[in-house]
Amino acid sequence: MNQTFNFQRFLLINRLEIAEKGRTQLLMAAVLVGALLLMMLPIMFSNEHKDTLSGLHTISLVMLVLFGGSLYTNQVFGQYDSTNSAIAALMVPASRLEKFLSTLLLNLAFIIPFFVLYLVLHFSAMEYANNHLLSGEEKYELMPEFAIYYSFMSAIVIQGVAFLGAIYFTKAAYIKTAAVLIVVIGIGTAINNFVAESMTPSPSAISATPFMQWRLQFGELEEYYYVNVPEQIQHFVNLLPILILLSLWYIAYIRLVEKEV
Repeated sequence: MNQTFNFQRFLLINRLEIAEKGRTQLLMAAVLVGALLLMMLPIMFSNEHKDTLSGLHTISLVMLVLFGGSLYTNQVFGQYDSTNSAIAALMVPASRLEKFLSTLLLNLAFIIPFFVLYLVLHFSAMEYANNHLLSGEEKYELMPEFAIYYSFMSAIVIQGVAFLGAIYFTKAAYIKTAAVLIVVIGIGTAINNFVAESMTPSPSAISATPFMQWRLQFGELEEYYYVNVPEQIQHFVNLLPILILLSLWYIAYIRLVEKEV
């Protein structure tokens, strides 16, 4: 098979990708979107402040957007899981790059709008709820900018890891990918906290999450002190998740080539 990239052939392989996976992917997307709506819209139908309703927004971000979206991504190379479907996929007259990009494009066509949908629902539902609360009721707090930033960074890395795990692991791909991700996050957080503790004068409490500012507390003081990295380094930190994502995509492509797809 000619391994050069052909745009017209790429369009055809995209149509084939949609025809083969469209129904399954659409059903999974419908489940995730439906669950998102069920968890985020109830806050609009109560005129009393309830922490449970606002908590559902946080839970939906973690369980549905980050991990639910990664479950969706982990299914993208499902055609190579069984012998029959793998043989059919191998027989498709397209280059490896065309197959890889078509799979990636179909995945991004859901993941990006899904994350945007969450943000739209969060801000619109919260604003509507605050405007219809009874007088004297405490207003709901919108997600702060740093939380949006960190969620975006986390989503980028998690999607890259899930995409690589989908082609790297043959059986129980999602479980293995999640296990590896949890271990890597744990090690990264531990290293980050170790570096922060070694560079600060013995704080009584410290929070040093990757990609975020350090939060320090000293003695009995209730006030927190925040330490930001220099502006030039912050630019690199902002780009780091993108570089990680691109690297994971490239490794996934190399793995695809190794499988002689």
